[in-house]
Amino acid sequence: MKSAFFLSIFFLFATFAGEGHAQSIAWFNPTKVLQESRPGKAVMAKQQALQKKFAYKRKQLEAPLAKEKDDIEKEWKSFQANMSVLNAKARKKRMEQLKTKYDTWMTKVRKLQGKLSKLQQDLAGEFQKVAEPFSNKLKAAAAKVATNNSYAFILAHDPKNPTLLLYAKASLDVTDKLINILGR
Repeated sequence: MKSAFFLSIFFLFATFAGEGHAQSIAWFNPTKVLQESRPGKAVMAKQQALQKKFAYKRKQLEAPLAKEKDDIEKEWKSFQANMSVLNAKARKKRMEQLKTKYDTWMTKVRKLQGKLSKLQQDLAGEFQKVAEPFSNKLKAAAAKVATNNSYAFILAHDPKNPTLLLYAKASLDVTDKLINILGR
């Protein structure tokens, strides 16, 4: 509801802005620009490489904990199966040992979660180093297309997944012009 209101206000101002003439609006498909422009492909490749790097490191870090968890579960099942033959003192002692092992394992899990969170932040920073220059190039290309074609506004719109713009006239699509400026 709020989006529709602000969109209405935007178009109202866009229509009446300037020196008494209507403002031209164009749009581009950000997904297509990412998939077809040279810098967009580089950004996507970097993102995929970072995702693979994260998955690999995560698997490396989680493997020892998974084995430790399996060992604790086996010990617990063995304890449950043999509990009836143990006296109360032996049962209590074994239960405390298992609890200590489990608590130690949980501490390791929490530390791992912290490491993974830090790794994710580091990789996001690494991605930002590639994404920000692309964003700047895209803005410059959009400014060039807007200036050369007298557009007052160029909006991002993905026809397959419309969020803000529910309809966009195909003749106002400047995606290919942006890709040509950025390079295929």
